[in-house]
Amino acid sequence: MTTELSRAESDTLLRESGVGVLALTDSTEAYSIPESFGYDGETLYFQFVYTPESKKMAFLEPTETATFTVYDEQPAKSVIVSGTLEPVPEDEEPKAATAITENASIPTLNVYPDTKPDEFAVDYYRLTPNSITGRQFNAFTPAPNDQ
Repeated sequence: MTTELSRAESDTLLRESGVGVLALTDSTEAYSIPESFGYDGETLYFQFVYTPESKKMAFLEPTETATFTVYDEQPAKSVIVSGTLEPVPEDEEPKAATAITENASIPTLNVYPDTKPDEFAVDYYRLTPNSITGRQFNAFTPAPNDQ
């Protein structure tokens, strides 16, 4: 059995979760990747670190609606954010950086171990939600036996 999370409960999970799964598509194939993020109560912000061969960046342009999922296991609950993913304008980058600093779980894993730092590009992106939905999964409790 599941129950719907209120917007306040969904916002709390988004603020408490510094990482989630971003899903993109090129209209033929789906591509989902773990991403750290910042959330300011309205918008999700990402700092993408990538190389020219990045599959993530190749999927960004054709993706009309991206989805981002966060979840917790105790109690089991999740939030899905759907919306438009776009570059953050340069004058709004400080806002993105602040949200990421306050919220993101920064990974210690280097996904490009053989790449020199000057071969990376770094850009801020934001996911402007069209919808934010959440649910909690409640444990099944059988009815007591009246025998």
